[in-house]
Amino acid sequence: MKNGNRISEVFTDADLKAVLAALDTIEAKMPWLLTLTPDESRGLRNLGFDGMPFAQAALDAVRADLDFTRRGFDLPEFEKDVALYGQLGRVRARLVGLTQKVVQTHQITGSDMMVTADDVYEDLVKDNGETAAVQAPRQTMRKRYARRKATEAAPKPIA
Repeated sequence: MKNGNRISEVFTDADLKAVLAALDTIEAKMPWLLTLTPDESRGLRNLGFDGMPFAQAALDAVRADLDFTRRGFDLPEFEKDVALYGQLGRVRARLVGLTQKVVQTHQITGSDMMVTADDVYEDLVKDNGETAAVQAPRQTMRKRYARRKATEAAPKPIA
């Protein structure tokens, strides 16, 4: 193979089922997770790099003396927000790392798969129709390169 085979693993159906069940369990433990629209996301107050120390200092201040705050200030709610943010940060760090590994392993697997499929296609082209049993797959594979050639041959618009 041209680029080698970077991964050679078997992910059994039982293991896949167990991983998906574990993800379902994770999701079930956090039924309060939210999804935002792009507009809602843009409208949020940005935490920034120093937001957590800022919020922690605010929490320390109201814990020291609640009397200076606005009437009706909900200290228990603010404490919950600060705690939840920290806890979700730990979960997020694990998920981001795991997501990166899954995405990149998926990408490597796809690359390995396509390098091998390209090798097979080259061999099919060299076969030149001599092996009747492989003609249907060859025609399917040929469409991929026919679309590319058509795109490359298309005239480019004048700017």
